[in-house]
Amino acid sequence: MGGPAVHGGRADRLSAVKPGPATVADFLAEAGSRAHGPAWDYYRGGAGDELTLAANVSAWREIGLRQRVLVDVADRDLSVRLLGRARPTPLVVAPMAFQRTLHPGGEAELARGAAAAGATYCLSTLSTTGIAQLAEQAPEADRWFQLYVFRDRGLSRAMVAEARDCGYSAIVVTADLPVMGIRDRDRRSGFALPAIETVPGAALPGARGELTPAEFAELIDPSLTWDDLAAVVEEAGMPVLVKGVLDPVDAYLAVETGVAGVVVSNHGGRQLDTVPATARALPAVVEAVRRSGRDVDVLVDGGIRRGTDVLKALALGAAAVGVGRPVAAGLAVGGADGAARVLGILTEELSVALALVGVPVLADVDGSVLTE
Repeated sequence: MGGPAVHGGRADRLSAVKPGPATVADFLAEAGSRAHGPAWDYYRGGAGDELTLAANVSAWREIGLRQRVLVDVADRDLSVRLLGRARPTPLVVAPMAFQRTLHPGGEAELARGAAAAGATYCLSTLSTTGIAQLAEQAPEADRWFQLYVFRDRGLSRAMVAEARDCGYSAIVVTADLPVMGIRDRDRRSGFALPAIETVPGAALPGARGELTPAEFAELIDPSLTWDDLAAVVEEAGMPVLVKGVLDPVDAYLAVETGVAGVVVSNHGGRQLDTVPATARALPAVVEAVRRSGRDVDVLVDGGIRRGTDVLKALALGAAAVGVGRPVAAGLAVGGADGAARVLGILTEELSVALALVGVPVLADVDGSVLTE
């Protein structure tokens, strides 16, 4: 017998049984054996003692699901509305720097994998592929651009303009890196990249020679304020999201700037250790945004390892979910196909979870599917 039709998802095509890694955890383990040591340490590491890094994963696992039976779930719809547009899945590839350290095709390869899986792809300011170059190499991808605001604000405005001209559909301003967090793995490994040769965004403000991640962070303006975010919103000419919000007060302030979206994120546990896991921070941020009365989407990233995690995030009020390290692992293991496979695994698991909680339409999911 054939599997159930899945409308709005790609699970039927992307997650058919095949040899090789079968879970996100399998991909993460295999990436560790394939990727260059210091580069993979950069991706897998967190701040300080990595307590928040671990909590991001465990917090999703501690939330229970409520199983229901005898509901018609022959057809499931995994589509969502995000920033006013219909999307086939709630998955967004989170912005990650330096992707060519994992695969020669880098960002373009991962963007093609995202497109194959129906996911949105977010390009980092510190990418190893330029804004226009990615648009040329992955024209089929739904592309967002993540913005670090440089000390030279004119350069940042120019990058936003280039993204707009190249068909990107949103700007994601990362707000939680005024300075680089304490990342012991990077300090031990000495991970560095030649700035002008491999990171076009870093070359703009005049970076030269090899730079460590902390030295790249020195290019970013630590004086950024809510007024500056409001200026980006006014000038961007497309929806703007702010990423790195954990506190409901900051969520309220973000909404007041006119953003279209708030991303609950602790930078993958890479900035300030012992801040809350994003699963724990999400409900209060959602409530703050709801109280504002504004039409603002809430997204969340950090620790997503299963399709059930995605379901729980949407049940807690998220409109979409960012995925970082798992798709980076897919890229390292198998390029675009590996990234698409990771996203396909998450999509299949989400589809199965929807069937078993008895809610065949993802847009109908709410807190009633949770036991906590």
